[in-house]
Amino acid sequence: MITEARFIPITPKKIPENFFSLIEKLSDSSKYLIYRVDVMNFSSEHWNRTKEIYENKGGKVILNSRLRDNISHHECLHLTSSDLIETNQLNSFMTGASCHNKKEVIKAAQLKLDYIFISPVKNVANKNPALGWKNFSNLAKLFPGPSFALGGLKKEDFKIAKKNGAQGIAGISGFFSPLNETSQKK
Repeated sequence: MITEARFIPITPKKIPENFFSLIEKLSDSSKYLIYRVDVMNFSSEHWNRTKEIYENKGGKVILNSRLRDNISHHECLHLTSSDLIETNQLNSFMTGASCHNKKEVIKAAQLKLDYIFISPVKNVANKNPALGWKNFSNLAKLFPGPSFALGGLKKEDFKIAKKNGAQGIAGISGFFSPLNETSQKK
């Protein structure tokens, strides 16, 4: 179970040029990383290098379920919402999922997942309509483990996320944006 994390970065689908330098910096401030590159960009060398960086600092890299056919052995898995609904049995040491509604959160609770992401809290282009903090809070109450807020959030949103029942914040652009590279040095 992820109980000590405040921030969980999620890799972008398209790998930026400075990916490994960002991973180095992120591994100093976040024990967990969701590895979610585009299936067409996946390489076992890239996966192994990412894991090596994180694990050398005592962290864990969690594989997105869309990539599970590319890796024969993975300890940690993050289920997409569609994979969550289709899952009846877990085979990973630690498993979490992305949830967008009550049905998905209840399914995650039934499977006794280690954590969930609830999204999108704020408006994000090409995503579901924003839930807002009230709906996030109501969904988080349905899950007995840690819930992380996702969708249009920045590290500065941590206090409001916590106030609404979140363990922490997960995100992509808030961690991998080129503008954010300098803020990762803090």
